[in-house]
Amino acid sequence: MGLAVCLFPYSSSSEVVNSSTNNAAKDAYIWQMLNLFPSQTGLTVKGVFHQYTLDKSEGTNGFVTIKNKNADGTGNIYENVDNWNGIAGSTKIGYDPVTPSLLPLWGEGSISVTGDGTLSDVSVNYHYSFDPCFIPLSDPSCPDFQANLYQYLLNNNLLDTDPNINDPYYNEWVKFQLDRKAEKQKEQKLKEAKEEEEKEELSIEFVLATSGAVEKIADPAEQLNMITKMAAVGKINSYYDVTIDGGVYQDTLQLNDSNIQDNRRVLRNLRNDDSHRSMVRSQYKD
Repeated sequence: MGLAVCLFPYSSSSEVVNSSTNNAAKDAYIWQMLNLFPSQTGLTVKGVFHQYTLDKSEGTNGFVTIKNKNADGTGNIYENVDNWNGIAGSTKIGYDPVTPSLLPLWGEGSISVTGDGTLSDVSVNYHYSFDPCFIPLSDPSCPDFQANLYQYLLNNNLLDTDPNINDPYYNEWVKFQLDRKAEKQKEQKLKEAKEEEEKEELSIEFVLATSGAVEKIADPAEQLNMITKMAAVGKINSYYDVTIDGGVYQDTLQLNDSNIQDNRRVLRNLRNDDSHRSMVRSQYKD
């Protein structure tokens, strides 16, 4: 049973999570960053909130420094220095937005005093955000989960074979198979229902089209009308089918002279006809 190339989508949702850490300086003034954040790939640090109280006499000099080293050991990725020279100690509250950068770039953090003064009530919190679907395969609800799962199966030659039960995405593979089967069954039922509906519509149209034809054929007057129309078509078509040869018909009569002689025989016949009519009419005279 292999996984089909066409994968059916899950309902998807992906919202960026914004939050902040607990107090990094709660137990010590030096801390490790990875212990403060959730184990989320793609997490970025966006700002540093800090609050502390400096116990210091006016007229003395001192600096308070909050910093994070670069994870590669070259300098600091974040540094904030407060100058307290000649100022009496007090409480400081601040927030430093930073260019969002990935958590693995942030090394050891610390807060310290250079010069006179003592720290108390220290709080350092990091503002961060992450996309739960930064790695789409982390959750089936991620929008690109199915595409990435397909690519994973393709890269590991699992499209046409069953994955090992110990494969980290074995359960998702099984779920895809079940969803695929259910989707195919649903599509088949919809197709069959549509075909049945189309058949019923055709049957109704046929009945409506022929329901009046039987009555017309059984009507004598309608039969005569139909026969008359058929006969008329045949007569007309016979004229349409006649072909008359074209061309020019020349005169064949020729006159030898310009005088036409009277036909004496015809004249005698005309006189006889006149005598005959006179005899017939005389019979009806009083």
